[in-house]
Amino acid sequence: MIPILILVIGIILIILNVKAIRKEEKSFNHILEREADNSNKDYGLEIIAIRKDLAETVLDLQKEIEEIKISIEKLKDESKKDDNKVEDINLKETEDVISEINFSNSLDKENKENKVNQVKTLIEQGLSDDEICEKLSIGRGEVLLIKGLF
Repeated sequence: MIPILILVIGIILIILNVKAIRKEEKSFNHILEREADNSNKDYGLEIIAIRKDLAETVLDLQKEIEEIKISIEKLKDESKKDDNKVEDINLKETEDVISEINFSNSLDKENKENKVNQVKTLIEQGLSDDEICEKLSIGRGEVLLIKGLF
């Protein structure tokens, strides 16, 4: 009787273990599926977080680009103003030089007219060409030219 009892207990244990294994397989599959879904959700959350970070980074970069554009425009405007100032200064300087040249030209004309008048008066006084050259400190060719013109 003891061997039969041991056989019956063994068969009962085998049947219970087979049922337990089937339940565990179902529960393991269920746990595996649940964990797979959770990991997919985690990846989704990580992707959302990364997208958010990228969007913030892109926004910051766009702001910096706009600031750089504004500063470039300011520098261009300042450069144009400086160029205009330089042009104004150059124009003033050239006007000053031109007025000095005109003034010196007018002085030269007056001096030439004075020389012409002086040469005329010295010729009328009867001085020779060499004497006129010495008195007025001018070249003989100039005296002859003035003499030839008048």
